[in-house]
Amino acid sequence: MQDVRYGIRMLAKSPAFTAIAVLTLALGIGANTAIFSVVNSFLFKPLPVKDPGRLVVVANHDAKYDDPHELSNPDFVDYRARNNVFSEMTAFAISFVGLSADHQSQRVLVTYVKGNYFSMLGLHPAEGRLFLPSEGEIPGADPIMVLGYDFWMRRFNGDPRVVGKTVDLNGRPTTIVGVGPKGFHGTFYIVESDAYVPMGTLVYVAESPKVLSDRNDRRVSVLAYLRNGVTREQARASLQVICDNLEKEYPATNKGLRMDVIPEALARPEPSAASAWPLIAGLFLGLVGLVLVVTCVNVTNLLLSRAAIRSKEIAIRVALGAGRIRVFRQLLTESVLLSAMGGVGGAALGLWVMRWVEKIRLPGDFPLRMEIAFDWRVFMYVAAVALAAGIFAGLAPAWRASSLALNDSLRESGRSLTGSAGHNRIRNSLVVAQAAGSLVVLVVAGLFLRSFERAERMDLSFKPDHVLDLTMDVHQLGYDEARGTVLFRQVLERVRALPGVDAATLAFSSPLGYYSDWGEVWKEGQEGLPESQVPRMPHNKIDTDYFRVIGMAIVRGREIGPQDQSTSTRVAVINETMARQFWPGEDPIGHHFRYGSSKAPDVEVVGVARDSKYVWIAEDPRPYFYVPASQDYSSVRVLHVRTSLAPASLAHAIADQVHALDPNLPVFDVMTLSESLDGGNGFFLLRMAAVFAGALGALGLLLAVVGVYGVISYAVNQRTQEIGIRMALGAQRKKILAMVISHGLKLVIIGLAIGVAIAMGVAKIVGNFLVNTGTLDPFAYAAASLLLAGVAALACYFPARRAMRVDPLVALRYE
Repeated sequence: MQDVRYGIRMLAKSPAFTAIAVLTLALGIGANTAIFSVVNSFLFKPLPVKDPGRLVVVANHDAKYDDPHELSNPDFVDYRARNNVFSEMTAFAISFVGLSADHQSQRVLVTYVKGNYFSMLGLHPAEGRLFLPSEGEIPGADPIMVLGYDFWMRRFNGDPRVVGKTVDLNGRPTTIVGVGPKGFHGTFYIVESDAYVPMGTLVYVAESPKVLSDRNDRRVSVLAYLRNGVTREQARASLQVICDNLEKEYPATNKGLRMDVIPEALARPEPSAASAWPLIAGLFLGLVGLVLVVTCVNVTNLLLSRAAIRSKEIAIRVALGAGRIRVFRQLLTESVLLSAMGGVGGAALGLWVMRWVEKIRLPGDFPLRMEIAFDWRVFMYVAAVALAAGIFAGLAPAWRASSLALNDSLRESGRSLTGSAGHNRIRNSLVVAQAAGSLVVLVVAGLFLRSFERAERMDLSFKPDHVLDLTMDVHQLGYDEARGTVLFRQVLERVRALPGVDAATLAFSSPLGYYSDWGEVWKEGQEGLPESQVPRMPHNKIDTDYFRVIGMAIVRGREIGPQDQSTSTRVAVINETMARQFWPGEDPIGHHFRYGSSKAPDVEVVGVARDSKYVWIAEDPRPYFYVPASQDYSSVRVLHVRTSLAPASLAHAIADQVHALDPNLPVFDVMTLSESLDGGNGFFLLRMAAVFAGALGALGLLLAVVGVYGVISYAVNQRTQEIGIRMALGAQRKKILAMVISHGLKLVIIGLAIGVAIAMGVAKIVGNFLVNTGTLDPFAYAAASLLLAGVAALACYFPARRAMRVDPLVALRYE
C-alpha cells in the first residue's frame, strides 16, 4: 500500500508524462478490448441454455463439400436412435414465412424445431407453454407456434392474451401456444428468431414435402449433449460407425459421408464456420497483440526516460537504505498503476467501439443480431491485458533503474544510467521491435485493403447501376402455383408500364443474394449415375428479359424468351464454366442435361452467358445455369427493375403496384442491386475486414511514429554536449541533421527487414480470405514499408532539426 500511495503521488507530480502514458496504453488496450469483445460474443459467450459447455453440433462432410454441413432429417433420426454417446439430441432449421394477424401481414424468421428442442435446452416459457417431445414428428400435424420473446413484445406489445390466438402462417391457421424465454434468441446465432414451429410443419409451411424423408435434403442443424466422460473424438468415432452402416443401407445417398462433432460455439451460425472462425479470431487477436506490444514499447521508452530523470532521487533512496528489490518493486508498481488507468481508458474506448459494431446492419431486411456484451470475460481480459502491459512495459526500466551505480549517480554530472551503451542498446532494440511489429500490422492491413479494392473493381459481368430490387414470396399468403403465376404476370405488366421503367423481370434469386437453389446435375449419358457421384451446382429461375435487365451478355445462342413456357421444350442458359466442364471443345448449344433427379425431363441448352459471381464474392469460377421460371415454379421472386431515373425514387410506386394486386403481400429487401451487393455474400465481410485491419494498421503506425520520435528526441537531448562540441569544431549543420536522421532510419530499416520476414509468414494465414490478391502482393509490402519509413523519417526530422540549431556555447555548458 505504501508503494501504491507513493506511486500515485509521483504520477500526480508529472501530469504530462502520466497523461501521455495513460493515453498510449488506452489506445492499445482499447483496440484489444474491442476485438476480443467481438470474438467473445461469437466464440466464447455460451448460449443461455442448460450446461452449454457440453453442447455440440453434429455435422458431416462429403466429397463434394468438404466443410462440415447440416444433416438430413432421416439421418438425424437414425443417429438419435442408434448412438450411445449423447444424452439427448435435437434438430432445427430456419426459413422466412409470412405471418398474418389482426389484418396485418409481415415476413418473419421462423425456426422449425423438434418437439424436444426447448426441453432439451432446459428452457421455460415466459407465457403459455412450449412444445411437447411428441409434437412435430408427424408431417403436417400440430399447427402450433411459440413466439420469440422480443417479437412478442414488438408485434403484440407483450399481451399475454395472445396465447391461444389463431394466426395465419403462410396462409395456414396456426395457434399460438406460448412465448419463449426472455433473452433467448434462437440457436442460429447471429439472427433473431421471431417464432418457433414444429419440424413437421416444414411439409406445408415451407413447401418442402420431402424434407422429412429425403436423405439428400441436408438442411437440418443438429444439437446434442455429450454424455459425461465422453470426448468429442469418441463421439465422432462412434457416429462414424453408424454412418458407415448407413452407407451400406443407403449407398445412393450416403456414400462417402464423414461425421464431425463440433463445440457449439465454433459452429456459429452454421457448422461450415468451424474451420474459419478460429482462424479469423486468431488472426485479429494476433494483430491487436502486436499493436499492444508496440504500445508497451512506447511506454517502456517513456519510463526509461523518466527513470533517467529520477536517477538522483533513486540514488538518494538507495543511499538511505532502500534495497534493490524495494526500488524495483516501487518502480514496477508505478508502471502497473499507469496500466490500470490505461485499462480503464481502454475499456471505455473498447465499449464505444462495441456500441458502433452493434449498429452495423446488412442491406435489406435481414434480421442480423449484433449483441456485443461487456461481460465478465471481457472484464477479465481487460484486467489481464492491463496487468501484462504494465509488467511488460515497466520491467526493463525498473530493472535498470534499480541497478544504477550509486557513486556515479550522486555526482552532479553522472550519466551512468542515462548515457551508458547498454541503456542505448535497449532503446535502439525497442525501436527495431516497434518498426517490425508495426510493419506486420500494416502489411496485413494493406493486403485486406488491396483485396477489397480489387473486389470492388472486378468485372462482375453484369451492370448493377440503375437497377432496383424488390422481393416477395406469395407462399407467405398461401398462394398455390396457379395463383402465384397469375399475380407475377400482372406485377410485371403493371411495373413495365410505369414512367421511368426501362425494363423489368423476375428471378428466384439476386446475384450474391441469400436465396440459392442447388441440385445435382447429370449431363447426357450420365442418367444412370447415383446422386452422390454427380456434381451439385447452383442455378437460378428467371423470366423474360432477365439478362437485358441486369446487363449480362449472352456470348452464344439466345436468352430465355416468351416462347419458353411450361408446355414447351425445357431449356436452359448455362455459363461459360459449365460449357467448358461439361462439353470441352464442343458447341454446347443443343446438348442436354438433367437436374434435381436423374429421372427429371431433359433440358436443352439454348444459350451461354458470361461467367459471373453467384453465391460468394470470393468464389472461384463455378458452373451455373438459368432455367425459365415458367418451367420451374418458385413462390419466391425478386423483381429486378432497370430505370432511367434514380432507382430509389420509384420504390414506393412499384410497391404500390404490387399492393394494388394484393395489399397483404409483404414486399421486403427493397434496395438497389448495387446496395444488395454489400450483403453478407457480397462485399460486407471484405469491407469489415478492411475497416478493422486498416484501423489497427493506422493505430500501429501512429504508435510507431510516436515511439521513434520519443527515442530520437531523447537521444538528441543526451547528445546535446557532443553535438555542441562537433559544431564548435566546425561540423556543418546539414551533417548534424543527416547524422541524427540516419541513426533513426537505420534502426527503422532493420525493423522493416525483420517485419517483412514475419509478415510473409502471417500473410499465409490470411490468403484464403483475399480476393484476387496474393499473400506476397508487392504493392502491399512496398506501400507499408515506404509509409512506415516515410513517417519515421518525418518523426526523426523534428528532433534532428532541433539538434541542428544547438548553440555550441550553450551546449558546452550543458550539465
